[in-house]
Amino acid sequence: MKIMHINGQDVNQVLYINLGTHNKWRHNCIYNDNTIRLSYVEVDHQLCLAAKWTEVEEQLKIFRNGNKRVITSDKNQIQKFYQCGEDTLWITFFMQKLWWCFAKKEVTQRTDDTTKERAVIGKWSCDNLVGEPLELKYFNQEIQEFRCQQTICELKKFKPNIVAAINTVQSPKIKDDFLEDFPELKNEKQEIVIQRIKRFQDIVVQTKNKYNNCCQFENCGFTFKKHDGSLYSEAHHLLPLSKEGSQAVDNIVILCPNHHRMLHYADVRIEDFENNRRTVKINGESCYLIYK
Repeated sequence: MKIMHINGQDVNQVLYINLGTHNKWRHNCIYNDNTIRLSYVEVDHQLCLAAKWTEVEEQLKIFRNGNKRVITSDKNQIQKFYQCGEDTLWITFFMQKLWWCFAKKEVTQRTDDTTKERAVIGKWSCDNLVGEPLELKYFNQEIQEFRCQQTICELKKFKPNIVAAINTVQSPKIKDDFLEDFPELKNEKQEIVIQRIKRFQDIVVQTKNKYNNCCQFENCGFTFKKHDGSLYSEAHHLLPLSKEGSQAVDNIVILCPNHHRMLHYADVRIEDFENNRRTVKINGESCYLIYK
């Protein structure tokens, strides 16, 4: 089986986690604590750490009235939480986005309510690797409609799609934005489009860093901090391939969302480049892109 990676990290499996009953801990886990969290307060933490699963089953029998199917399901979920390695990709849905993280191996018990938790490696994220939000509307219908009816569910079927979306290799939003700039590629083979997107992403990361994610339009410079503290911006192909443009770095500009939409939908004319600035006429009004 081909090993999947996210930013150099192996991905052994993808697990969906509901963060508390009715996801009551979701906000705190994601924004405040940076943890994944498991209830099952009736189960002894030390037994789980020692992997004494037969004894854990005996404890569950008391609280599950001997229902064997439920007991087995509960035990398997607890085992996953305690024993899955740091190469497990954890996801959850919140605010119409897919959130993801990797978690440290150590499981601790909270002192306030005896629930169990694992610290996230870094932070929870709802963005792909180039900073675009992982909005659920850009995933296929099956993923959008998925509901985990227990605490932890394994997502074998969706693993390739989710990993690819985080890596941006096949991110629907990236692809939509890319094809908006290059409509002539809509009928190209999938492999060709993906190769173009990969090259585009490399250039975008470099260019965003160069301009500190600030809009290049003169007197704009707009950006904002995302939930993870990084800055948000969007990249735009100034001249589409159909108009003799290219994927070279000098054909990509960094914009705020408002100016990006303007270049797509307003009456736009790209004019001369001189003294590190380019004139762009938007609905007849002269604006200037500033270059470093």
